[in-house]
Amino acid sequence: MNQPNARRPRVLIVEDDERLVLAIQDALSDVGYETKIATGGRAAIQSLASGVLPDVIVLDLMMPLGSGFEVVNWLQQKRLPIPVVLSTQEDEIEAANVGAVVKLSKPYTLEKLLDSVATALRTADDVTSKPPE
Repeated sequence: MNQPNARRPRVLIVEDDERLVLAIQDALSDVGYETKIATGGRAAIQSLASGVLPDVIVLDLMMPLGSGFEVVNWLQQKRLPIPVVLSTQEDEIEAANVGAVVKLSKPYTLEKLLDSVATALRTADDVTSKPPE
């Protein structure tokens, strides 16, 4: 299964609801993901700009300290192909329209979250394993 020296996939959780953050972090950690938390869009951008990049971002769209839209725009400007799992209550928003791979409509189950993160990781693997054209 897991190789002893294999790196665990990294997930940046960008969410301002403290209870939801803890539930997401626990669920992801329990199945072997390494997690980092940012409580708003600005904190997420600081985290991304200053260090180790995550393999996937779970991103709330509507937050008081910098929206998820700011994070997605920053990723696009920097040309960082990190897959985003969009977490939102906004029904009319389509994931692809804001640069996300998967959309999770709040409220969602932790099982749906885990499936969405796995889908986003597969998407990232597909992009990095394709030969250059």
